[in-house]
Amino acid sequence: MKNLILILSVLLLASCGGKTDKEKARNDYRQALTDSISAAERQIDSCENRIAVLNNEISERLADFTDVTNPREVEGYYIFKGWESKYPLSSTGVIARISHNEQLELIAALQGGVFNTLEAQAPDVSATTSTVPHDQALNYRREGLNTVMFSGAQADSVAALIADNELNPVKIVFLDNSKPVKSMEIDNGCKKMIAATWMLYSSRRELGSLERKVMLLREKINLLRAHRDKENAEDSAAQ
Repeated sequence: MKNLILILSVLLLASCGGKTDKEKARNDYRQALTDSISAAERQIDSCENRIAVLNNEISERLADFTDVTNPREVEGYYIFKGWESKYPLSSTGVIARISHNEQLELIAALQGGVFNTLEAQAPDVSATTSTVPHDQALNYRREGLNTVMFSGAQADSVAALIADNELNPVKIVFLDNSKPVKSMEIDNGCKKMIAATWMLYSSRRELGSLERKVMLLREKINLLRAHRDKENAEDSAAQ
């Protein structure tokens, strides 16, 4: 944005000044274009270096996950190895997975009660999912077991809290319309599973963001080069 403001300012000066001022302004404009191109190229280099690191991290972390495609479910998912046999949950607990469309999903189950919200509590910090109403799709009940799937930014915050407190006591609270129904401390195995899922998910999310940024930077460079080429062509024609 600062570079664009500079370029516009230079163009304004060029339109208002005398011949010498206009020539200087046009030279400054071309230099501003060149500087902007160089800055964007440096940003691309930085992004691509980080992308290479993330690709290695993701490859290593994926080795700890099982890719599950179940014909009874609309979409496949990745789940931490050893936990694929525990899903779907058959008793009170919580599990995390990553759908094939790159969405983190927290699935919680409560035996003998109903709930529609999940809260995670660690020392001096807590996070709560959004409320998922009973609808027989994302919140359903079967044989006394209420199962709810949470996703989105608030579910992400719950997973992140658990990952950040893997070495601390973490309690999950089942809430029904904001009223606590049951709470339980999750064990180390569960925390490890959720933490690993969160780290893979966040790495893949950052990778996607950087790849989109590189694409936009390349488009910006093409636009700036087109303006620079136009200026050079106009100068050549005037000589």
